Amino acid sequence: MNFIKRIAPFEVLLVLVMMGLHLFAATADPYVFPNHWFVRDDSYYYFKVAQNIAAGYGSTFDGINMTNGYHPLWMLICIPIFALAKYDLILPLRVLLTAITVIHTATSVMLYRLVKTHLSHAVAICAAIFWSFNGYIHSVVYEMGLETPIAAFSLVLVIYLLSKFENEWRSNPIPLSRIAWLGFFSALAMFSRLDLVFFAVIIGIWIIFRNTPIRYFLPLDIAIIFITMTSSVILRTSFSSYNTVYAGSGIEVTMIALVIKSLSLYFFGAYQHPHTLPKWQMLRQVSLALLVSSLLTTGVYTLLVQIGLGKGFPRSAFLLDFLFSLILISASRLISAWFTTQRSYPAEAPLSQLRLQWKNWLREGAAYYGILGGLLLFYMIFNHFTFGTSSPVSGQIKRWWGSMGDTAYERPVASWDSYFGLGEDAYQTWQPYSEFFWKTSDYIRPYILPSEDAEFLRFYITSAAFVLLWIILVLINKRRSAQAFINLGIVPLFAASIVHMLSYTATAYGGAKEWYWSSQMILILLAFSLLFDLLLKPLRRVRYINILLIFTACFYGISSAENFWRTIEYTMPHGRFEADRPYLEVVAFLEANTFPGEVIGMTGGGNVGYFIKDRTIVNMDGLINSYEYFHILQSQQAAPYLRERGMTVIFANPRLLALPPYYGQFAPYLEKYSSYGGKDLLYLLEEPKY
Repeated sequence: MNFIKRIAPFEVLLVLVMMGLHLFAATADPYVFPNHWFVRDDSYYYFKVAQNIAAGYGSTFDGINMTNGYHPLWMLICIPIFALAKYDLILPLRVLLTAITVIHTATSVMLYRLVKTHLSHAVAICAAIFWSFNGYIHSVVYEMGLETPIAAFSLVLVIYLLSKFENEWRSNPIPLSRIAWLGFFSALAMFSRLDLVFFAVIIGIWIIFRNTPIRYFLPLDIAIIFITMTSSVILRTSFSSYNTVYAGSGIEVTMIALVIKSLSLYFFGAYQHPHTLPKWQMLRQVSLALLVSSLLTTGVYTLLVQIGLGKGFPRSAFLLDFLFSLILISASRLISAWFTTQRSYPAEAPLSQLRLQWKNWLREGAAYYGILGGLLLFYMIFNHFTFGTSSPVSGQIKRWWGSMGDTAYERPVASWDSYFGLGEDAYQTWQPYSEFFWKTSDYIRPYILPSEDAEFLRFYITSAAFVLLWIILVLINKRRSAQAFINLGIVPLFAASIVHMLSYTATAYGGAKEWYWSSQMILILLAFSLLFDLLLKPLRRVRYINILLIFTACFYGISSAENFWRTIEYTMPHGRFEADRPYLEVVAFLEANTFPGEVIGMTGGGNVGYFIKDRTIVNMDGLINSYEYFHILQSQQAAPYLRERGMTVIFANPRLLALPPYYGQFAPYLEKYSSYGGKDLLYLLEEPKY
């Protein structure tokens, strides 16, 4: 009964509307599922592997090669669903759509509760409605059939649990079991998308050092050091040289700098409360810590290069890194001093603090990171012995693509706007919120910088103006904002989102996708929620305004749901397409032009592999193939390797196969005999023609 009483009427209404709209979609014509909803080829990698695991064939896409090119938690969810594929190929897609809706709705309800508890009711309704019905979020996070729904859910769940933890630890002792459970849920977030390991690690810092300023400064310092070191290398070289030559050594030096600089800042007293020392003394300690740590980092990596363990590295980047980190880390201390209450705090020598706290830090660190690290270690060992590599082969292949600089696939970042997640296509890491800034910049075009060439400049000016407004409101409402930062987990989420973004933009990663950025979406949603809360704060003092604001938020919800219904009704019709219409025309073409039992190679092939009958599709780009095939592809021996394993036909664009990463290695073995949709159907010969 207590549980039922805790369910708000808005939550009930939201659940009913979400489930009703999506159940309509789940019962649509079969044809629309692969053509209107689950349209991404990548999602069918999950579907086919899950189908094969459920059928007892193991973790394989093609039934020939073992693969681990996926995120494990989503695969575990897909396996029982795609066991139903033996009855009907569309049935699992209907069930999956419903399951994703449940996850989506649960995420929206948690966001509503989180924002309502720590900000205001009207803002909470708007946040939940936006997350539920925004077209970009729905299409990128929830329609693709990929791991993003469980990743977003896991992120919000950890933040929600942290908000409850935040209220408890200040008044009651926290048992180790509670810390361990938080480690477990952080591990779930990590396994939902393995790149959320940064989020899980930083959340551990936030929990373990909760009664010291370390919890605030260390996550931000990690993000700053990652930015300053990698950007310094790029400034001394170029994006092209960095991606092809220096990315590996840049990340190695960054990891070394993270350890040395963090320890140096701690022992020089830079992790004390900002009001413990006069500002000039605090800046002096930061400067000394960074000077010593920069010299040590330079010395350590120079030694590694001398003994053959390091790679080439532009030494002048160390000086730039020192200057940039000095500016940003000093600024973080000054801003925190301005932001926090100005009263005297007792100074505590770092060694004295360490002597008093090390046992508790070690105990809680072992509970949290023991669970997190233990599960990660088990996953890596299992992968090593099962697949021959400890991490997903798909990520390794995309980093290989990035090191080439120019490939047939998506390239690594080549500009500063992409580096900071403000680029085009997949590197718009702050969507859908940056779309608001683009529209605003278009609106002001007749008045400010009307030239077409100033489009990006107007966008940056608009974005900077809104960020400045947000900062001003936060500083005016310091106490409320500080509580929101803590209770909404904005500090660790911000630091983790920066490091997560740079793990792609600063590591020569080729093939980043728009669905990678779930933590950034949630971070900006919480930041916008705080902005609206602060804007509405003066109005809420007026009588009856709160009720009016809630009604306005509900009207926004009705309007959003109505627009969303129109989209669902159009894209997921009932009775428009004949039941016997081929799910994919390309599948009908391949079945008509190949023999039953034939093994067909495709550079993608996810959806074809799922829907084709009596034939086998082998993935040739390697994303859902074996670790062995990855090395064969690198050694330019893919054609004879695949021919030995029964492949007789390739369906691909020959021009694509002439480019990196294929480098034309298939050309001597190919003989065209048909074509469809810009691709050729080719025989894979046993012997090369030349």
